[in-house]
This record gives sequence, C-alpha cells and structure tokens, in this order.
Amino acid sequence: MRKILLISEEHLIRTFLLPTVSKLKEETDIQFDCFIDSKLKPEDVIELKSLFTNVFFNKYPSSLISRVPKLRFFSFIFGLRKLARDLPHYDVAHINYHPYYYAFFSPIIRKKANKLYVTFFGSDFNEVKWYQHLGNKKTIALTDHIFGTNPSFLARIKKKYKLNDTKEKTGILIPILDTFESFKNYLSVDSKQISKHEWNVNGKLIMCGYNSAAITRHEEIVKVLLSIKKKLIDYCVIFPMTYGHMGNITRPKVKSLLMDSGLNYQVLEEYLSTEKLLALRMATDIFIHIQTRDQMASSMLEHLAAGSVVITGKWLPYDSLEELGVYFIRINKVAELKEILLEVIEHLDTHLELCRKNRAIILNRMSWEKNRSSWYEAYCLNESK
Repeated sequence: MRKILLISEEHLIRTFLLPTVSKLKEETDIQFDCFIDSKLKPEDVIELKSLFTNVFFNKYPSSLISRVPKLRFFSFIFGLRKLARDLPHYDVAHINYHPYYYAFFSPIIRKKANKLYVTFFGSDFNEVKWYQHLGNKKTIALTDHIFGTNPSFLARIKKKYKLNDTKEKTGILIPILDTFESFKNYLSVDSKQISKHEWNVNGKLIMCGYNSAAITRHEEIVKVLLSIKKKLIDYCVIFPMTYGHMGNITRPKVKSLLMDSGLNYQVLEEYLSTEKLLALRMATDIFIHIQTRDQMASSMLEHLAAGSVVITGKWLPYDSLEELGVYFIRINKVAELKEILLEVIEHLDTHLELCRKNRAIILNRMSWEKNRSSWYEAYCLNESK
C-alpha cells in the first residue's frame, strides 16, 4: 500500500484536493494522510478523517503567545517543524500551495519521504516578494517533481527558477473540483432563462470579475460601463465581491461609483449558496475578466462552460484554452475593453452561438477521466487496478 502525505492549508485541501483524494481512494488501496499548517476544531478533524487515515495539524501558537505579534509567527513555525519531525515515513509527500515559510520545515519533510513534490497554485508564485521567492527556491532544490495547473503558468515557474527538465522534473496536475460535477448536472437541467429568473434579471447580464481584490480592476470596468451606459439599457451589471484581498476598501468604492450611475447594477457582498452561484454563471451573457494576474480561475472555466461570452486579457495564462479550441475574446490592454465590449453587445447572439462549443471542451478538460492518468503517474499507481 502506497502512503501519500498531502501538505497544505485547510481550505485548500477541502476545496481542491478532497474530490481527487476521494476518486483515488475509490479506485486504489492508497493511504492518504494530511498535514495542515493551522489549528483545527475537533469536528473538522472528524470530518477530514472520513478520507484521511491520519490528520496532522499545527497546534501552535498557544492562545497566550498568539496575543503577542512578535512571538506569534515564530511559535507558528516552531509548531510546523515539530509536527514535521513527528511524522512517519511516506512514499510521497506532496506540498500543494507553497507559502515561502514552508521552506523552514521542508528539509525535515524531505527526510520523511521517498519523493517530495510541490504544486504551485498561483498566489504562492505571482504575489510574493523577492525574499519569498528565495523560500520557494530552497524547497524546489529538495523536490523530485514540480507541478503547475496549466502549461503557461508552469513555463513561468521554470523560467523564474531556472528549472531544467533534465534535472528537475516538471508537469501538469489538475485537481478535479466538485463544483464541476455539480455544474455538469445543473447545465443538463437548467436553462439560461430559468437562471435569469432566479436572479430576477429580465434582460441581458454582464458579470464584472469574480472577487473583491483590487487586481480585478473594478474602477476601470465601471469607467467603461459608464461611458457606454446608453447601450446598457437592457442590461443588468453584477459585481461579485463576496471575497478577496482588500475587499473592505474596494466594496465601498465600487458601490460609491455605481450609486448614482443610472446603471441597473448589483454588488454581491454575501457568500452565495452553490445553487445561486451556478445559476449566476448560467444567467451571465458577458463575463469581463481583466485582472492584472491570475491562475486558471475556476470561475472563468465555469463561465465558459455556461456559454458566457468571456472577455479577458492576453496577459493572463489562457493560451492552453485557445489550443483546445475554446472560444473567448482576449484584449491586449485595458484600453481596448470599451471597443470590444461595444462590439460584443452589438453582435451578442453571434458571439453566444460561437460559445456553444465551449461547454463540451471545458467539462471534458476538467473531468476525472481526462486527468486520472496524470495523478496515477505522479503517485506511481497501477491503472489496471
């Protein structure tokens, strides 16, 4: 029996890894343990043990030390190192998302596993300072395999860290998501009109970004919308801002810009149920996604599968989608958004028709059947089982 240790943050294990772990356990006799870098509640441990044989989690800092900012971080790192030293031995230890401070205990993990893997998720590479890249490089020097979730992103990792495939093996690993299974079922029974009705939208719908982070460029999008608002009489404009860095600053600003705009708009601030979120994807006619940086966002993939006309930037890592034959529109710079948006509005039915093929392509790309062999190869499993 092969033993695999997954190392990450709790919410990432729940969102991105549990569906894949579930599939692998259904098909093989593999044993999975998890190493979570923060404290857990007893009920969370019980829930995770439904799939993981052992659930290891950081018990530091203590409640007393956590009140002292200067001691909190050092106690946190002490806890991670202590937890790592007490681990049993594994066939593979797999870090999924690498905050720079994981380099403080990755040498210990290296000694606890025959193979050490790292999968970069996006913000652990895109949004880090120069000294944090040094932490990434320290762990990379210990690894047997470095993964990304799409070819463009992996190419940037290889270039930044000067990785040579003859020395450091690299590859693509795509975790399957429960949302895509739910979405596949939803798409088969619900129509765009039903979804619009659930959102009380009578006309067309434009979705602007998918979070409240400043990198979404909300203000620039609002500026474009205001400049063409005569063309938006039959449109509802929605800004999903339920989560994201600096949301406490960006939400009030966006609401202030829209308040007396004359646009039919909604700013979403509360988390949505899965049903409401899926209906929102399905109801959307145009999705504007021009963040300054991004990974292969599941939000964008869901919009593509739903048939939305996606307008995004050429600076974002979506070349692999074009290679698959997915239809979407890419702009070279934000200044082109107004012209492109006007053209899409003018010929919306034509663009929506061109998007019809996207559903089958995206659902196939994100399916377990498509990604199964990559996980079996990574973990050296026998596919005949």
